[in-house]
Amino acid sequence: MEFNQKNYPTIKKSCEEKQGIGFFVSKSATCFSDSEAPSDWTAYPPASLTKEAYAQIFVHAGTDARGTLTKLELAVHLDGGRILYKKRDDKFVDIQVTF
Repeated sequence: MEFNQKNYPTIKKSCEEKQGIGFFVSKSATCFSDSEAPSDWTAYPPASLTKEAYAQIFVHAGTDARGTLTKLELAVHLDGGRILYKKRDDKFVDIQVTF
């Protein structure tokens, strides 16, 4: 399933209900936009921040694909989930969310 406006409600609901889900997203919307995504499943947990710092990220992340993905990644992390990343091809990254 592609991470896009049409599929986002399904992806978000699955994460909110702590159900594992896999999807792929445009590389440009990820932290790998200027680098290579890993060739094997790899976790990249966010830095440990204060609650205030996380709140600032949510406020300033924006509503484009990158901002929406960032907010989803942080919400999963703060809810005890784990996110794995893997290169799909030169344009997309696979993401696997587990709880």
